[in-house]
Amino acid sequence: MMIEIDGSFGEGGGQLLRYSVALAALTGEPLRIYNIRAKRDNPGLRPQHLAAVKFIADLVRAEVEGLRVGSTEIIFKPTLKQLPSGTYSVDIGTAGSVTLFLQATLPVLIAASGSLSMQVKGGTSVRWSPPYHYFENILLRLFSKIGVKASSRLIRHGFYPEGGGIVAVKTEPSYPLKSIKLTGGPRATPVEGISYSANLPCDIARRQAVSATQLLSQRGYQVSQIRLDCETPAIGKGTGIVLWSFVGDGIVGGDSIGEKGKPAEVVGREAAENILKSLEAQVPVDPHAADNLVIYLSLAEGESMFYTSQLTLHLETALELCKNILGAHYKIDKEENKFKITVRGIGFTPKR
Repeated sequence: MMIEIDGSFGEGGGQLLRYSVALAALTGEPLRIYNIRAKRDNPGLRPQHLAAVKFIADLVRAEVEGLRVGSTEIIFKPTLKQLPSGTYSVDIGTAGSVTLFLQATLPVLIAASGSLSMQVKGGTSVRWSPPYHYFENILLRLFSKIGVKASSRLIRHGFYPEGGGIVAVKTEPSYPLKSIKLTGGPRATPVEGISYSANLPCDIARRQAVSATQLLSQRGYQVSQIRLDCETPAIGKGTGIVLWSFVGDGIVGGDSIGEKGKPAEVVGREAAENILKSLEAQVPVDPHAADNLVIYLSLAEGESMFYTSQLTLHLETALELCKNILGAHYKIDKEENKFKITVRGIGFTPKR
């Protein structure tokens, strides 16, 4: 029986496509997704989406129809039950987001029969996607609480438009995943972070860090250390800052990337404002991590629960998608200035 997904549903963007293909690859079920990115100004598949779908298709030896730029419908038929261990190399092209690529592929990689190593080339700090340091320091730490065994390392920055960043990823077999309960509360660790610049004066990274520290201190939050990184190589020029703090049993983050004409002080302040939303709501999962977390909780054994400060369209879309494809169940409860998300997973284990 083929899974049918309307690509214009909910958030209606690339996330819906990436998650759908990843879940179809895991379950081994054929998938038809239509109206791909129908709500966007440039509907259909873009080059950065092709990279993730092609890579997953190669992993599970899927037959794919409609895999071309501009296509608004694809049919994806996986044939391989379980991935073998191995080493892979992927070039997304230009500044296509490495972290969005990993968002789609990581659930599939950890289903392999053994260790996997992968090197991904593309954009590591680009608009509308998590910067690399957010992926490493917030997302991977949250995923590890569920049992995801993965690590990553930044080899080279990739900024828009040149791209060319390089990230190394290692994974181990991780299923079945375990359920978690993240309640948050007033207990938060001092904020940490990393402020970076490449092929630009290191003073820009320092000013970003100072600006973020000043705003957090004004709001009554301690800052332990924001490390400066001006040494990691890059092809182009760029800057950014990522902040994080452990709240209860979870971890929340905030980030911002530099742009031409955007003062370093504004970049630092934006990152601080982003993390403050979660710190002030006393939640253990920030809104940008919440939808990333849902796919793993839907695959895990038993009932999981976490709090977040905002019910985003990305989160709602991910919940409904996992319900439709996997049969996972979820519940959303509004409590004052936060949302309680409950997910009952299916206890997925790879087919052998």
